[in-house]
Amino acid sequence: MRKQSGFTLIELLIVVAIIGIIAAIAVPNLLDAIERSRQKRSTSEIRTMVVAMQAFAVDYGGYPNSTHNGDPFVTWPLVADATGPVIIPSLIQAVPPRDGWNIPYTYGAGPDSTVIQGSLGEPIASRFVIYSLGSDKSPGGGTDGSAPAPAIQASWCQEPPVALGTMITHCYESDILWGDAHFVQSPDGKQRKC
Repeated sequence: MRKQSGFTLIELLIVVAIIGIIAAIAVPNLLDAIERSRQKRSTSEIRTMVVAMQAFAVDYGGYPNSTHNGDPFVTWPLVADATGPVIIPSLIQAVPPRDGWNIPYTYGAGPDSTVIQGSLGEPIASRFVIYSLGSDKSPGGGTDGSAPAPAIQASWCQEPPVALGTMITHCYESDILWGDAHFVQSPDGKQRKC
């Protein structure tokens, strides 16, 4: 007759320890990959919206003002109404409603021209900004010296703009901001949670 043998307590503890070590290595890398993908998605969607805004500027001689459709600084022109042109689908197939962290993108424009555009029936802005608030879901964030997007927006929508360079950020919490022709503040390189 054969004696049945199973795993000893030591063998089981070794297996559990190995699984714990593997989990301790894999979970932080997984969480970092998720944050990185949200940041890349938001940056890419901002670029897509900018292309539509620049096409709008070519067609109408400026950017839609911030209060178009009565919803300032949250949504930008989406559909035809009594005061504005069609943005969807002629300039962009669909506007991304929220960034990678499920927060609405912010659009601001200014200063509005005093000239009323005939085809629009409303003032046209000469500058615009589109931004995402980052993973902390609030203006500013990060410890890398990044500025809060609303403060940049306030200076950017002046004539001439105050902020002229591109500020590179290294924190997931930092705002991502496009102004007129380039990123005013954007992520680059290795990112980290600050």
